[in-house]
Amino acid sequence: MPNLPACRWLVLEHRGFRLTVTLNRPEARNAMSIAMAEELSAVLAAVAEDRAVGAIVLNGAGPSFCAGGDLKDMTDALAAPRPGEVDRLFAVNRRFGDLLIQLDHQPQAVIAAIHGAARGAGFGLACVADIVLAQRDANFAMPETGFGLPPAQILPFVTTRLGAAMARRLAFTGAPLWAEEAHRLGFVHTLVENPAELANATESACEQIKGRSPTAAAQTKALIAAVGTTPLPQLLDEGARLVADGARHGDGGEGLAAFFAKRPPTWTTRQG
Repeated sequence: MPNLPACRWLVLEHRGFRLTVTLNRPEARNAMSIAMAEELSAVLAAVAEDRAVGAIVLNGAGPSFCAGGDLKDMTDALAAPRPGEVDRLFAVNRRFGDLLIQLDHQPQAVIAAIHGAARGAGFGLACVADIVLAQRDANFAMPETGFGLPPAQILPFVTTRLGAAMARRLAFTGAPLWAEEAHRLGFVHTLVENPAELANATESACEQIKGRSPTAAAQTKALIAAVGTTPLPQLLDEGARLVADGARHGDGGEGLAAFFAKRPPTWTTRQG
């Protein structure tokens, strides 16, 4: 059982190998405040090294997944800093970028189960999820230029996920990307019609993940993150080292034995 922090703006449910994190400010359409971001960051840190947690499911309470960042945090920080003071407005904006980096590098599989609006911050969360499930009413957007501001913290992640041409269109127009089009583009992996189907799709994805080695999954995610930043020969060397070590001393040995014995593998770090 992971030692999870107490949260006010998130609802946490740990069941088996799955941790479900529900954004819980429905009256504000789950706008991402600094307080919520700090809580989510603390939860991710608490389970990062816990291989008993193999999947993290993100969803939202109420009519929306996450309708953006909390603009009140921004307006509360508008006053210019005095000499020597930290620029609170810079810090408020930049903190969410750090959260996206943290989530992008989280060792566990991250599933975003989207309904309703996923705009601004919500769009960013979806862009760093490993698996995106969405109801047909889900819509993704970058409204920031309508406020006279660039979508600074989510833009690199949107661009990486959807490409520069789509990122430009969405940023320049603020137009929503509806779930059906996002599914055609490969951004949404599974498209469903209603909350019951979304719950079933989440359950199905978790069951598929459950059969995979949590250690190998974390290693795979790290290798993917290194593509484009690590020289290819070095990246291939690292992959070969992980395979050799895993086959001799880790989950690879169990996986190979299970394959030849025609039985399901038993991962030593998997619970539930």
